[in-house]
Amino acid sequence: MNPADEGLPVFKTDQTDSSHEGYRRTTLSSGTTVYVHDFEEDSLLLMNPEPKQIIGREEYGDGKVCAIEGQQTTAYLAADAGGEMPAYVVYRNVQQQPFDWRKAAFQKMRFAITTGPAANKETTDSALIQEVIATLKNGTPTVSASIIPTDQANWKKFSALCLISDRLPGLAFCAGVYMDDAGHFYLAENQSARKWILASDALTKWMQTR
Repeated sequence: MNPADEGLPVFKTDQTDSSHEGYRRTTLSSGTTVYVHDFEEDSLLLMNPEPKQIIGREEYGDGKVCAIEGQQTTAYLAADAGGEMPAYVVYRNVQQQPFDWRKAAFQKMRFAITTGPAANKETTDSALIQEVIATLKNGTPTVSASIIPTDQANWKKFSALCLISDRLPGLAFCAGVYMDDAGHFYLAENQSARKWILASDALTKWMQTR
């Protein structure tokens, strides 16, 4: 541990079953202040994957708790999930309402995939962005066991559509994307979701082209 971090507030973690099937609810607390990472927060991704402002440390190990650029620390924090490389998870203050992607206005969308012709492709096309939201809100889920990641090879079929909103500075709402062996794309609220919906033809075409 860096000696400079020893005087920082200590955050304790606890984990219980979530109200969402097959998911876990993790809390991060310091004193009477409690933050949570649950199904809703699993859709949120840091715009800056390596935050610099350290405001606390986790009770065990060398995990850092950081402020998120653009966010008040009374709303959201980022905590290092551990591992060889820093990987920060978003936590929401339990006094703050979950981000409602169903009602938010999004200005930009990025296809967060690192390979292929559409790698990191971006758009400000409001009609296409709204199509993603409409699919998530109103689409009929497709039941497919192959969509549930069971091994490393299957994980490679997953990516995300990251939507940027002025209402969520420093963070992006990232819908899960899955591509099956036949080249069909499916969307879900996040990569841990159990309900996947077939993407529209227009969105599929956008995700397949440069």
